[in-house]
Amino acid sequence: MRNQHITVQTREPLVRIIKRGIPSRSLKILVRVASFAAAILICGIYILAVGKGEISVGSAFAQMWEGTFGTPGNARSIRISLWDTAIYSTKLLCIAVALAPAFRMKFWNIGAEGQVVIGGLATAIIMHDFGDSLPQPVMLAVMIVVCILAGAIWGMIPALFKANWGTNETLFTLMMNYVAMKIMDYFYNSWKGKLSALPNFPKNTWLPSLFDKSYGWNIVIFLLLAVVMYFYLKNTKQGYEISVVGDSVNTARYAGINVKKVIIRTMAISGAICGLCGGLTVAGQNHAIAYSAEAVHTVTTGYGFTAIIVAWLANFNTLGMIAFSVLIRFLEKGTGQLGNSFPAFSVGSGNVMIGIVLFCIIGGAFFERYKLVFRKSEKKEVSRNA
Repeated sequence: MRNQHITVQTREPLVRIIKRGIPSRSLKILVRVASFAAAILICGIYILAVGKGEISVGSAFAQMWEGTFGTPGNARSIRISLWDTAIYSTKLLCIAVALAPAFRMKFWNIGAEGQVVIGGLATAIIMHDFGDSLPQPVMLAVMIVVCILAGAIWGMIPALFKANWGTNETLFTLMMNYVAMKIMDYFYNSWKGKLSALPNFPKNTWLPSLFDKSYGWNIVIFLLLAVVMYFYLKNTKQGYEISVVGDSVNTARYAGINVKKVIIRTMAISGAICGLCGGLTVAGQNHAIAYSAEAVHTVTTGYGFTAIIVAWLANFNTLGMIAFSVLIRFLEKGTGQLGNSFPAFSVGSGNVMIGIVLFCIIGGAFFERYKLVFRKSEKKEVSRNA
C-alpha cells in the first residue's frame, strides 16, 4: 500500500451573496453616490435610445428641471413651480411619515390611501353640514379633531384584527382602501345630486392663508410632522417599543412589552397622521372632494401607495424622507414635462425612467447590506491509498 497524490480542481458557485457587518458611513455614502451615478448613466442611454437623436441628454434633464423647479431666470415660473413642488412633495412626505412607525414595527400598512380618504371625507362632512353655522375658529378645531379621529379609527380596525386574531394586515389594509373610496363616492354623489360637479365648500371652512397661499399651513405642518416623528421614533419609550416589536415579537413579550397595545397604538398614530393629511388637503388645498375615479379635487391620487416607496427608500428615517419626496416629485413632474416638450417621450417613457432611478436606488440599498463574492478555482492535492 502506498499513498498516491491526486490533484483535484474544486469549483465554488459562480457568485455568492454574503451579508456585510454593520456598514460604515463612508461605505453608505459611496454606494449611494454610485447608485445615483448609475441611474443618471442608464437614464442617459435610455433618452438617447428613445429620442433617436432628436434630443440630447442635457436637454432632457434641463426640461425635467424646468418642469419641477421652473425656468431659470423667470421669477414667476420658478415661484409657481416651487410652490407646486412643495405642496405635493410635503403631502407625499406626510403619508410616508405616517407609514414609518407601522413599517418599523413590521406591520405592513398598505391602507394609507384609504386612511387619507376617510380623513378627508370626515372633514368634508363637517364642512358641508356645518360650514355656515359654526364660527371659523370652532369650525377649524372641529375639522382637525374629526379628521384625526377618523384616520385613527380606520387604522385601528386592521390593527385590532391583527392583534387579536392574527389576520393578514397587508390584505386587510389594502381592501379597506376601496371601502373608503366607495364611501366617499356615496357622499359625493349624494351631495352633487343633479349638478355637473360638486361646488366648493364655504370659505368659512377653508384654512387661513399662510405665505399668501391657502395650502401654506399644509406645507409647514407636514414638515413639522417629519421632525416630530423622527424624535418620537428615536428618543421615546414608545419608539423603542415599536423597534423591539419589529425586531422580535417574542423578545418584546419577554421584555414585558404589551405587544397588542403597541400594535393598536402604533396603527392609531399612523392612521391619525394619514387622516390629518386628508383633512388638510380638503380644507387647505382642494376645498372640495370628487369622485374617486376623477383626477381633479381627489383627496389623494395614488400617493398612499407612492409613499410606501418613499418610506422604504429612506429606510424609515423621516428626515431622509424629505429628500426622497422631492426626488419622486421631480421624476413625476419632470418626466411629464419631458413628454409635453418631446412627443417621442410618452407617459409610459417617463414611467420607465422613474423605474430606472428607483431600481438603482433600491439596488444600492442591497449592496449596503450584502456583497458579491465571485468564484475562485483552486487546485487541491488529495492523498489516497493506492
